[in-house]
Amino acid sequence: MQFHLNYRPTASNFKIAHSDDVFLLGSCFSENIHQYLHNYKFKTLSNPNGILFNPASIAACLKNILHQSDLNEKYVLERDGLFYSYLHHSSVSDSNKKELLKKINRDNLAAFSFLKQAKVLIITFGSAYTFDHRELDASVANCHKQKGTLFLKKLLNVHDIVTEYSHLIRKLLLLNPELKMVFTVSPVKYLKDGVVENNLSKSVLLLAVHELVKNEHCFYFPAYELVNDDLRDYRFYKPDMAHPNEQAVEYVWNKFADCFFTDPTKILNKEIQKLNLALAHKPTNATSDEAKKLQEFILKQKYIIQKLFEKNEF
Repeated sequence: MQFHLNYRPTASNFKIAHSDDVFLLGSCFSENIHQYLHNYKFKTLSNPNGILFNPASIAACLKNILHQSDLNEKYVLERDGLFYSYLHHSSVSDSNKKELLKKINRDNLAAFSFLKQAKVLIITFGSAYTFDHRELDASVANCHKQKGTLFLKKLLNVHDIVTEYSHLIRKLLLLNPELKMVFTVSPVKYLKDGVVENNLSKSVLLLAVHELVKNEHCFYFPAYELVNDDLRDYRFYKPDMAHPNEQAVEYVWNKFADCFFTDPTKILNKEIQKLNLALAHKPTNATSDEAKKLQEFILKQKYIIQKLFEKNEF
């Protein structure tokens, strides 16, 4: 019996190799893909502003990187002895305001340098809902547990997203003419918005991306469809019934690999996976024969991986 579609996304018209720089921005699902890329030794940079959920916040991040704009202090707030930025996720904080600004501006510069030479930019939209700070007159990346009356919640529309990102794509290609952009829509369900509202939000994102990928430098990877239409079962979700579980993320990762990696890259990934498993294994007795054999295997794997790299096939 067949319990899911086993949908195979269309192969991309470009390939990602271990020698390529990959920049990732967006929701927590992009972080999952980043973690896989990192584990398989790809060169990556992910979310310098922390996890971002809506297209407006992702666009603001990209514009600040492109323009090399220092963070305006008006976006900084203090909560429980820590300083945060309204343009950043709560994981970006410091007990000292000046140090926070220094760190954010330093990360912004590093992101610019990375983006300038990156082969691929992966953007994952999570939600089309934004929260606009009434006094700042700006969309925020995170409300940082401030009073709800400070913000106005609204749903972005397709036209505004397409207009904003069409302009951004042109700017990105001026900086890096060879850049390829992969758009995805996160399969994470934002159930706090409501079931109907979540589906409306995802529809806006899907329609916007559909327009954006008409650009020859852009490509759509169907992470949303793989979880919601291919696997299509709550056993592939965590107990919160909103986030895909490890099995689902691994399934999407394997589809991502089929879509973007060459056969030599996949071969190298298999050897790296063997090394990762060996490094994760901790023998009970460090002086035992088992431990010695494990160290010999690790050295052998490192040699194999090095030789594969030297073939320049990646």
